[in-house]
Amino acid sequence: MQHRTPITFQTHDGQTVKVRRMLPADVNQLVDIFRHLSAESIYQRFREPTAQLSPIRILEEARALAQAGYSRGKGFLAFAHLPQRRGAPIAGARYIRTGEDAAEVALTVRDDFQRRGVGTALLRILIEEARRDGIRYLTAQVSANNRAALSLLRSYSFPQQRTYDGPEMTIVFDVSQDGVRPNAFWQTAMGRDQRLQIRPARSAQNAAPVPPDRR
Repeated sequence: MQHRTPITFQTHDGQTVKVRRMLPADVNQLVDIFRHLSAESIYQRFREPTAQLSPIRILEEARALAQAGYSRGKGFLAFAHLPQRRGAPIAGARYIRTGEDAAEVALTVRDDFQRRGVGTALLRILIEEARRDGIRYLTAQVSANNRAALSLLRSYSFPQQRTYDGPEMTIVFDVSQDGVRPNAFWQTAMGRDQRLQIRPARSAQNAAPVPPDRR
């Protein structure tokens, strides 16, 4: 995949989505995505109720995501034409290196594009790019009751190790092997009430990678 060439795919219902590399200047695009999240998705993503989440907190998160996703990893933004706006940002994904061969991933899809295959496609792009960059271990942090995100991660047969910290689950999976099941690229896990949000780990900058159990 060439970074300068946008990637185009179709959602399950036939809408065209264009994906390009995330840049440090894309702060406002990320803020726009965050502003189109429901209260449930906001909590899944930020672990704070909407009423307690200040605009400054959202702006700071967007700024950090855009910068780190460019300088310490790779990030991607997805766009689609909407009736009221052409080329609206609908989702963002990125990985940030936490070690020589390890990275932590985050993924956010706005609510009106949930359950349409966008998150599945973006995760596939992240995995392919990570493997090209020599990354072996990817870490995802999700709520233990977020069945949508967990089902999406299970659609890959990479070796995985899961640990719990209260309501949080950290999943480390080894992407060095061919772990994509047939049709996994378009397999949807979004048919439930839970929202697909894979959020950044609080300790992503200092986290040491934990290799999956090889037994």
